Amino acid sequence: MNQSKALATPAERQAHLLAPQLDYILLDGSGSMGDKWPETIGGLRAFLRVLAASNIHSHGILHIFDSNNLEYIQRDNTLREWENLSSIDRHGGGTPLYDAINIMVRRLAELDPPRASVVIVTDGMDTGDKFTTLDQARNLLEWCRAKGWQVTFLGADFNNSNQARLLGATERNSIGVQKARLIEAGALLGKKRVENAQSGKDIDFTGEEKSTFGGYLTQRH
Repeated sequence: MNQSKALATPAERQAHLLAPQLDYILLDGSGSMGDKWPETIGGLRAFLRVLAASNIHSHGILHIFDSNNLEYIQRDNTLREWENLSSIDRHGGGTPLYDAINIMVRRLAELDPPRASVVIVTDGMDTGDKFTTLDQARNLLEWCRAKGWQVTFLGADFNNSNQARLLGATERNSIGVQKARLIEAGALLGKKRVENAQSGKDIDFTGEEKSTFGGYLTQRH
């Protein structure tokens, strides 16, 4: 893929992986994300810096979704080519999370990576799905877990514990993060992803980490 093209416009779909591992980031691009978008992208940059410092060779897909565009692929190449993230934008609208999960898992099934990490970033509960129920979305993510792929939920200024639980995650698979700590949380997630890439250790969050990063957050519906 031409790198300048990938940086300037949403990426063309790759038919195959360009690295032995896959990092798939499903990112809420809804209207409510607007006031925390710079911090969220800053967290993504911090995540990438940590992986780059440890020379993690992984294919990365950045999939932004909302009710106006369910599959806005902004990056689809190796993580080392993910430069100039200031060009990442969104369309606004609602949060049809279950439909987006459906599309994501179908794409994962096509690529069938030997190892994968899936990170789902949202700032609120699901709204406005047209073709996927909660049970279907949960079953799709359970299929991913059965493949041995990591599924992690990150709440952007949102206590996402209930959302993650509904979608089959354990208490350790999710973390809600205050807006002011999203960049720091991205670096923490990067460290955990490095450990997973190098040794297969699960990406989990301790109760202390959840308390530290969540702080004042309460569950929103």
